[in-house]
Amino acid sequence: MKLRGTIKEAPELADTFIIVQFEGDERKQHFEVKCEFNPYQIGIRKWDSWDLWIKWESEIFMDERTLVKSYFTHLICSKAQPFCQVGNGK
Repeated sequence: MKLRGTIKEAPELADTFIIVQFEGDERKQHFEVKCEFNPYQIGIRKWDSWDLWIKWESEIFMDERTLVKSYFTHLICSKAQPFCQVGNGK
């Protein structure tokens, strides 16, 4: 699924994730999105808007003591394309 988002925190050189606010989100939530690439090396910077190809990945964790399950959903970005880069004037 392709979603447009604004980068809300500057990625560092070694980061494998970005923090994004998705366009149209009325609650203006920030999401951690894991990347299958190095976001810093492809030029993702704070305040830029990018089109992100997102897929979901589920993780089930079972507490061995209580046998209670917890479900986690991870957002994974497989591809990113700049929409508007603030520092580049695009």
